Amino acid sequence: MNPLDTILQFVTGEIDAQAFSDSLYNNTELETLLRDPALTWRDSYVGNYGDIFDFLIQLNYSRLGDIVNAISVLELFLKKKEITGVTIDQTYYDLHGLMLDSMPAYLNMDINVNSDVFINNIAPIIDQEITKAEKKKQIREKFKSLFQYQTKPPRWIQSPNWLMNGDVPLFFVGQVELKHDSFHDNGAVYIFLDTESGEIKTVQQFY
Repeated sequence: MNPLDTILQFVTGEIDAQAFSDSLYNNTELETLLRDPALTWRDSYVGNYGDIFDFLIQLNYSRLGDIVNAISVLELFLKKKEITGVTIDQTYYDLHGLMLDSMPAYLNMDINVNSDVFINNIAPIIDQEITKAEKKKQIREKFKSLFQYQTKPPRWIQSPNWLMNGDVPLFFVGQVELKHDSFHDNGAVYIFLDTESGEIKTVQQFY
């Protein structure tokens, strides 16, 4: 397939993110096109990675946030190549927005669309013929039922980092503040319980 056609089919929704990812890794002509030396990226966040190929290759095409970033930067690529008249498919954007709007703040995680959590719990709600408001309500309730806590949800110091056992969220027991001369900075330990094995696991975060 023509490498430009691969890009166009992805951004217009004719092929999915996984198919584009496969081409990105296996199609040398696509790599050559994306590394076009005539294009400069210093004026964008892509410049931090060298070029658009280096940016795209480090993304996880199972995760909604990364998929949206890929489409966004490919849209910029098409503009730089002066390719017009392309209608960007909004499916991934809409789904990502729905997840962000529905997710409790203490999670704020990038959803893996290939995970059991999404396929078995979230996707069936999305597929229902109900209003967007009702979808948000049901998805938020589903998140709360999946990511359970003993008394209160975690108050993260840094980015949320809810521990999982594969695709299964662990039970949040609580957090303990770390304020001692032994630590360079104050922080907290977040305590999780694997209800299947009985194992306790922790996460540390510091200010």
